[in-house]
Amino acid sequence: MNQIEATLPGVTVAALALLIGTLTYLLSRVLLALTPSAKLWDRVYELDKLVLTYPEPFSRFMEQVSRTSAFFYADSSIVPRDAQYYQLKAIVYFYLDVFEEIYLTTERSRVIAKQFEQEGWNKYIFRKMRHPLVREIFDKEADQIYSGKFNKFICKNRAEIEQPADPYAF
Repeated sequence: MNQIEATLPGVTVAALALLIGTLTYLLSRVLLALTPSAKLWDRVYELDKLVLTYPEPFSRFMEQVSRTSAFFYADSSIVPRDAQYYQLKAIVYFYLDVFEEIYLTTERSRVIAKQFEQEGWNKYIFRKMRHPLVREIFDKEADQIYSGKFNKFICKNRAEIEQPADPYAF
């Protein structure tokens, strides 16, 4: 019966392979936490690109910042269901989806929350949620669309959101 002999070069190669494998694993764990943060930044940049690409709908969106009556749920004789109406509604849904994604992603991991500065982003969400069109959709549809943690988070912070909208927040 032949015995396997451990040679110095063989042990060195095995130890080096183990070291490289361990370093690769540790680096991937660290970088894995950065991936969601990068994705969140991409989503925020998408909002900015939307405004740059289509300034007219966003301009109409901002014209509504002081609105005190219903828009999306107003009678169609008051607010016609035209292309502008649906563009504004799409903008609001997009904002709400990004807010939910920011909240849920930063809530999931302390590493992501710290790297993405969760507290500052929560304030960002509150400021944007003050827009009457955003609040209108959320108030009417949250139980159907945002029934989980995001809805509870917004309800818990309702006083923050019900402050007057800042026309310079967008």
